[in-house]
Amino acid sequence: MTPTGVRERGSISLLGLGMTLLLFVVGGISIDLWRVVAARQDLMQRADAAATAGANAIDVDEFRFSGELVLDPERAVAAAESVLGSPSTWEFAGSGRVEARDGDLVANDMVVTLTREVEFALLGVLSDQKSITITVESVASPHRTG
Repeated sequence: MTPTGVRERGSISLLGLGMTLLLFVVGGISIDLWRVVAARQDLMQRADAAATAGANAIDVDEFRFSGELVLDPERAVAAAESVLGSPSTWEFAGSGRVEARDGDLVANDMVVTLTREVEFALLGVLSDQKSITITVESVASPHRTG
C-alpha cells in the first residue's frame, strides 16, 4: 500500500503555474480594456468641449432680427477647431470632422466626430487583431437659458 501523497507529488506546482498564467491573461485583458475605455473617455471629453464651444457661436444678426438661436456655421466651426487645434497637430485622434449640421434649412447642430486607433498590449499577442478603432460623436445645439 502506498501513501496517498506520493501519487499527487507536484500537483501544487502545476496548480500554481496554471494560476500564474491565468493571472497574467486576466491582467493583460484588463489592461487592454482600460486603455480602450480611457482613450474613449478622452476623445469624448474633447469632442464635447469642441461641440459646446461651437454651439455658442450663434448668428447674432439673426437673433436680433427674429429672436431665433441659429448657428453661424463659419464661426461655429472656427470655435470648435480652436478648442481642438488644427488637425495636423492632433496627437489625441487619428482623424476627425467638425461641422455645423443643418436642420430645416438653418444650421442648428454643431457636430464633432473624432476617431482614434488604440493598440492592444496583451490581446495583440494573443489574437490576430492588433488594435481597435474608437469613434465618438458629440452633437450640441444652442439653447436659451434663464
